[in-house]
Amino acid sequence: QTGARVALAVRQAVKGKAREMAAAQKVADWQIAAILNIGQRAKHPLFVTNVDDTRLDDIAAWTYRAPVEDQARLGFAIAHALDNTAPAVDGIDSDLQNKIDVIVQALAGAKKPLIISGTNAGSSEVIQAAANVAKALKGRGADVGITMIARSVNSMGLGMMGGGSLDDALGELETGSADAVVVLENDLHRHASATRVNAALAKAPLVMVVDHQRTAIMENAHLVLSAASFAESDGTVINNEGRAQRFFQVYDPAYYDNKTIMLESWRWLHSLHSTVENREVDWTQLDHVIDAVIAAMPQFAGIKDAAPDATFRIRGQKLAREPHRYSGRTAMRANISVHEPRQPQDKDTMFAFSMEGNNQPTAPRSEIPFAWAPGWNSPQAWNKFQDEVGGKLRHGDPGVRLIEATEGGLDYFTTVPASFQAQDGQWRIAPYYHLFGSDELSQRSPVFQSRMPQPYIKLNPADAAKLGVNAGTRVSFSYDGNTVTLPVEISEGLAAGQVGLPMGMPGIAPVLAGARLEDLREAQQ
Repeated sequence: QTGARVALAVRQAVKGKAREMAAAQKVADWQIAAILNIGQRAKHPLFVTNVDDTRLDDIAAWTYRAPVEDQARLGFAIAHALDNTAPAVDGIDSDLQNKIDVIVQALAGAKKPLIISGTNAGSSEVIQAAANVAKALKGRGADVGITMIARSVNSMGLGMMGGGSLDDALGELETGSADAVVVLENDLHRHASATRVNAALAKAPLVMVVDHQRTAIMENAHLVLSAASFAESDGTVINNEGRAQRFFQVYDPAYYDNKTIMLESWRWLHSLHSTVENREVDWTQLDHVIDAVIAAMPQFAGIKDAAPDATFRIRGQKLAREPHRYSGRTAMRANISVHEPRQPQDKDTMFAFSMEGNNQPTAPRSEIPFAWAPGWNSPQAWNKFQDEVGGKLRHGDPGVRLIEATEGGLDYFTTVPASFQAQDGQWRIAPYYHLFGSDELSQRSPVFQSRMPQPYIKLNPADAAKLGVNAGTRVSFSYDGNTVTLPVEISEGLAAGQVGLPMGMPGIAPVLAGARLEDLREAQQ
């Protein structure tokens, strides 16, 4: 629920066992019925750890449902079993040790073991445990891979950029060290205590918010600037692979409403800075920003190669954003005026806001706005852009990796967390995520909202019995000065002493993960 594409890839990879068995009998990959018959549901082993059930449990060889500390301890124990120079874990019971032996045997015998972890559990120890397992396997000569799922699309880029934390920034506002704050495309209430954020912003003489969505932070703002969203602007993000990926503007809002005053965030900020410095605006296109970023932060030197610059042409032509079959362009603004204006001019990228331009499938480019080839329509046209049917793009994947594996490596992480201990009268919030609902932007879509579950609070049956509540009963708790009331759902998989909340859904900020509640009670009717 936090990495849907990765989950799909895992599901497909697990089925590779049946394909291997079929290949040994010289059965072609396209003979699906024969492969299923030969495989008889055989799968590569998948081991999952989580606070509760997952959508991959149906294909997992074993699922370990436990608090995050115990998940980390399992990882540290596996690493030690693979390499006895890794830190040992005390207090492992015999049943769990038997499972560890099975996992170690499977990993040691794997051709290409893969470790998947990430930041959504809210635990650095879980990430460290995953790194230890990967290091232990590497030490045994395994062709091991490790994948980290980041919380947001550009989390890796922000980490590479460095700088202070949100806590540092709030601290400066609280002490008066800073007299102005710019909140750039961010809802701070999702990442820190709303009470603390509001109190800190109230002390600032100037609060400026630049955003493309309305957030509660704007209630504290002295100045709000309307920024272009990802669909209305161009830029670069660093994904969880460490790959710099360029995103491109889909449309110009001013073309459909000439009263719109909406700029990319960097254009707003550069204009303000140039005005303050009393100098000419010299960032007139995205390429100028990229050059400035590279000069200030050399670790991002590779982003210049993530996509061609604005001067890129094929046979003297820009690349067409729209296919030749595009229709309705004249009618789009007919309610405004029957006179069709000139199409917007894109000075930031190599694309044109029209169907006029190059769209050859064989052209030397990786940036493909649509799949079309003569005689081939829609998805069937993709084979004209690939080196073989279902293969890679002829001219490589778009983007460029900024982080590559090296021969050197980290030492083993040695801080093994203590096992989780439930405490009477206290409950620790365990994070639950939903593909439809946890994401900050998609949850605003009416279509996504129709697929979102209603907010809930999960309880272990033992905790529910202590509180005297059943499934569907509404319970309340207080946090950060607010009272939250939610219906109960009972889960056998959730460990006692914890409550599960759907992170990121309206009213349930991700910052709640790991917080402790002390006043959980049945709500008054």
